[in-house]
Amino acid sequence: MNLNPLEEKWAQYFNSLLEKVATQETEFCTHFADPRQQEIALQFSRSFSACGILFVGGHPGASRARILIFPRSRPPREEKRITPIIISGEFLPGALNHRDFLGAMLGLGIKQEMVGDILCRETEALAFLMPELAPFMALELQQVGRYAVKAVIPDEVPPLFRAEKGGVKEVRGTVASLRLDAVAGLGFGLSRSRITPLVRGEQVKLNHQVIGQPSRLVKAGDLISLTGRGRVEVVEILGETRKGRISLKLNRLI
Repeated sequence: MNLNPLEEKWAQYFNSLLEKVATQETEFCTHFADPRQQEIALQFSRSFSACGILFVGGHPGASRARILIFPRSRPPREEKRITPIIISGEFLPGALNHRDFLGAMLGLGIKQEMVGDILCRETEALAFLMPELAPFMALELQQVGRYAVKAVIPDEVPPLFRAEKGGVKEVRGTVASLRLDAVAGLGFGLSRSRITPLVRGEQVKLNHQVIGQPSRLVKAGDLISLTGRGRVEVVEILGETRKGRISLKLNRLI
């Protein structure tokens, strides 16, 4: 498994947790982990037959999730590991996005590892947090961008958020090559001049890994994500056009 220096630190941390759970027969739940960290954790957990592993994200298909490690000799404890909050305010639908809500939370001095997925719907958002953070957020989060907001802890996730898990938008087009910046630009509707700095700025991930090289080649089945913009799946490479460009079919997950 090829790991960069940051991923190697995560792997060492998670491996130590597995050893602790296996030897002390006690369970442990991490902070929120991104999909790449979850993949690394899953790979390492296969070497510890005495340990079970669960991903707790708060909703079906969660991208960010807490990783629960427990001894297989007994089931996990029944306890609350994630608390949702609903953020609403007097703003137009679509005026605020994921980055705006996350930025407002981080601006209160918390770490991103305390925050899970943030689902935006019209004039409100649903965020999943560490339980100990939710009361603080409900009290202190009063502004997102230039809009006044109110954050409350619901008794349960509202039906609107439970029913809507996001959609898929098909994108078809051509690119000069299968470079990461070219394909990502097509998928997210951005020009090469706009997407290239984002790749170099490590805001683009390929298969959950940070890729700082715009020239990195992609293939069918790859998943490209852009911070604050969602994900794009390379569904099919349809061949070359008469002008020598490459025709692609992509799915943008929204």
